Amino acid sequence: MIGPRFIGKAHTNAPKAAKIDTPAMSDTLLDGQRVAISPTEEQKPSSSSPGSSSGKGTPSYSAGNIPAVTGLTREGESADSIRLIWDEIPGITSYRVYRCNLDAGEDYKLFTTVNNHEMQIRNLSAGSLYGFKVAALSGSHEGEAMEQKFATKPAETKGLKLKKASKDATTIKWDKNEHAEGYVLERCFDGKWSEYEKFDRDTTEFTDKDLKAGRAYYYRLSAYREDSAGQLKGKPAELYTVAGLVGPKDDGSKSKLGRILLDYRKSAYADGYLIYNSKDKKNWKKLTDTTRTHYASTRLEDGATYYFRIYAYREVDGHKIRGGYTELEFVAKMEIFDRAVGDTYVEVSLDAQHMWYIVDGDVYLESDCVTGNYGTADTPEGFHEVNDKASPCVLEAEDYRTVVQYWMPFIGGGWGLHDASWRSSFGGSIYKGDGSHGCVNLPYDVAEKLYHHIEIGTPVIVY
Repeated sequence: MIGPRFIGKAHTNAPKAAKIDTPAMSDTLLDGQRVAISPTEEQKPSSSSPGSSSGKGTPSYSAGNIPAVTGLTREGESADSIRLIWDEIPGITSYRVYRCNLDAGEDYKLFTTVNNHEMQIRNLSAGSLYGFKVAALSGSHEGEAMEQKFATKPAETKGLKLKKASKDATTIKWDKNEHAEGYVLERCFDGKWSEYEKFDRDTTEFTDKDLKAGRAYYYRLSAYREDSAGQLKGKPAELYTVAGLVGPKDDGSKSKLGRILLDYRKSAYADGYLIYNSKDKKNWKKLTDTTRTHYASTRLEDGATYYFRIYAYREVDGHKIRGGYTELEFVAKMEIFDRAVGDTYVEVSLDAQHMWYIVDGDVYLESDCVTGNYGTADTPEGFHEVNDKASPCVLEAEDYRTVVQYWMPFIGGGWGLHDASWRSSFGGSIYKGDGSHGCVNLPYDVAEKLYHHIEIGTPVIVY
């Protein structure tokens, strides 16, 4: 959780509510509802005269002088329950409770009879307004009922997410909560929460323009409902954003050899990128979390259309806050350099600094690599073939002499795949400043496995 949290005040001194599902009294049914009736009051007539004392200081009542219930209030609530409490009446041991769902247009019906002056009503609908009437019961007679209208808390608002991010504004959106009267938006900036905006029930989008680029902002959105006791807020949905964190700009992404090669520019304020793809723009699969500005997908279905989303993210307090995204569409194609490619070949991506050995359409071996030094000894792009194999082999020119264990040339005798045991790391941007003389350098164990499996004549595609 990022940012401070608010903790609501609990009712620590409230008496324990009676459970209506297992009342300590006999029960019957009325209109499909369970109604509990006390045998001591309903089945046994009072021996005292109306309004007289029982002789023990406890008054008894007749039909005409049963006191009206007072103090009916909502003592506690959740999304599916309400706790009622009312003033206790001396000499009254039973109370009838009537209920209706006002949102559903229901009429009052007898809900239950309790022998306490409080109760917890469960299995209610979230964010709904109910009417309650409570009347004192003496024998078969009841006094004047007190009526109140109380609501349950709305359910958590769903779908809160970032819709759009720009350098000077952030737009958030959410799903409509059908049982809310409106929404309250709180915002936290620099560690301080405040009630920021209030919306009606039909509003499902908000653009915040009061921002400082590159700074983190946290939002909490709660649906609310009003009743006679005040405002009820549902569980808040939370969203964390960074102002100005937008999706990266495309920088020549393309489809080659059944892979999608994503190239994009660094986004301002971004610490990294999350990449997803989909075939229907509905079901998105996370592919990677990377700090690079290049990504090569796995081999995809030839001729199929794929969608990619590149999200920029920023790390704040140990959490990755996702910003805007860039969406791209491609058709996976196996052709390259105007030639069709078979099912077995070596593929080298200069941008990704990665090598794949594909056998019968599946990846048999892959590894990061180091290609020719950028700008001075670039590895030639094109459709080549392995033309020889040697183990070991001495590579030499005017300015160097190197012994390698596994040599697999693919352009004459000067460019090839081989081990480079003098290197401790491969991939990344090593080739920009510390690249090879033009060959494709591989880790020793990768070169060994490739050498013993690859055949002369195997295509080597460098792009």
